[in-house]
Amino acid sequence: MVTGRHAVHAELEGALCTLTDRPTALIFSSGYLANLGALTALTGRGAVIFSDEHAHASLIDAARLSRARVEVFPHSDLRALEMMLQVRQETRAVVVVESIYSVLGDAAPLRELAQLCARFDALLLVDEAHGLGVSGSGRGGVWAAGLAKAEHVVATVTLSKSLGAQGGAVLAG
Repeated sequence: MVTGRHAVHAELEGALCTLTDRPTALIFSSGYLANLGALTALTGRGAVIFSDEHAHASLIDAARLSRARVEVFPHSDLRALEMMLQVRQETRAVVVVESIYSVLGDAAPLRELAQLCARFDALLLVDEAHGLGVSGSGRGGVWAAGLAKAEHVVATVTLSKSLGAQGGAVLAG
């Protein structure tokens, strides 16, 4: 977004939409900035972010900059997250996870997380930095979980890992 807007950017966004089966994409100059842009745009004062304890540092930075209240839940603990969602006071909530956790190498239970978020009217933000090119025939964990068309699921990707390029993107349903 800082580097201008050209037809090639729209072409790249279209290619990412085709690859991931997501309807919309917006590219950034890095995956870090995609996380920052997505989380700060989706939240703010009066919102709450529920972050997995093993979320990437870029997601932690974005949560801090968002001015939303931040709650951390134990890694992939759906029961703990459910209890936190039940007692929240804020009308806007975003759950933040990675599709594949780079340090642990495990995958988030995306289908169950998406169901929980839908039940409690929360958005699910999935960092696909390590899922794109690996999960779901290369289309990512969101696609593999059958969530590509889910409107309450937002994904971020980096182009610098499996795609071997520079940049990042936010993909929405």
